[in-house]
Amino acid sequence: MIRNLRLNKFLREHNISLNRFGEIANYLNLKIELRPTTKLDGDTVAFIESYLKLIDSEKYLLDNKNSFDYSRSTEGVLLRLRKQKVQPQTIFKYYSNDEKGLNLDALKNKYLYYSSFKSFNDPFDCNINLVSFKKNGKFKKTNKKKKELFKNRLDNIGICCFTTKKDSILMWSHYSNSHKGYCLEFIKKEEELYPVNYIKDFNKTNYYDNVKDSEFHLTYSKSEEWSYENEYRSIVDNIDPTNPSSRKRKYSPNRLKSVYFGVNTSDKLKIKIIEILRENYINFKEIELYENHLMENSFGIESVKIN
Repeated sequence: MIRNLRLNKFLREHNISLNRFGEIANYLNLKIELRPTTKLDGDTVAFIESYLKLIDSEKYLLDNKNSFDYSRSTEGVLLRLRKQKVQPQTIFKYYSNDEKGLNLDALKNKYLYYSSFKSFNDPFDCNINLVSFKKNGKFKKTNKKKKELFKNRLDNIGICCFTTKKDSILMWSHYSNSHKGYCLEFIKKEEELYPVNYIKDFNKTNYYDNVKDSEFHLTYSKSEEWSYENEYRSIVDNIDPTNPSSRKRKYSPNRLKSVYFGVNTSDKLKIKIIEILRENYINFKEIELYENHLMENSFGIESVKIN
């Protein structure tokens, strides 16, 4: 929304001094009279605010690691983590051989399912207590209402989890029912996902400081005990909780690069998956198929290409 502001109000809203504003205006080559009562038109306000957001985001990309606080998963922290890491070209997602055949349906119809946090195996994942709703150190009835509204918004959030690892014994055991399932490798879109931030302590953000950062902290924070997963997440916030189909998000068949079968995957399931790929993926001949085997002399998994 375009809004006209007096300069003194603009300074108060952005907590900057008149001298600092003068430096910014000079850098941006703006001819503005530096008087508190000067009127700023809407276009000027929007332009300067865009610049302030830009320089605010750049502070997260500094090289000095020791001076930066990673204890809360704000948007800035996640941007910094993503900038620091060499971004993977592909990502992996583990699937179990579920009795209802929902995972095979997703493969057949080329969609990813964006789950509710309520289905996660970690009760601390998306825990509402990661966000404080105290204002000025106090929790009032109005704060309680804000908390309830915030919790209700979580019902509209869907989360799809990925990893950079295809050979994790633990993840094959936990997410692919004891290595009986399979793992899909997808080509990752540029800047598509944020990495999960693994934190040591149960640090909280304050809802009233920054609502958006509270949402990021809630959905991207996990205990450092889960760091072996090296998880990336894709999150959508337009889920209709009364319509399970709204959690199904289509992907292009060309994004599916490989399929890995667990060491205990049955021949029946392997044949079924190959049939699904042949019948439904125009790039079937380019999709690589691998069988996993236990290494003979170490606690490890090796993948052997079978096509």
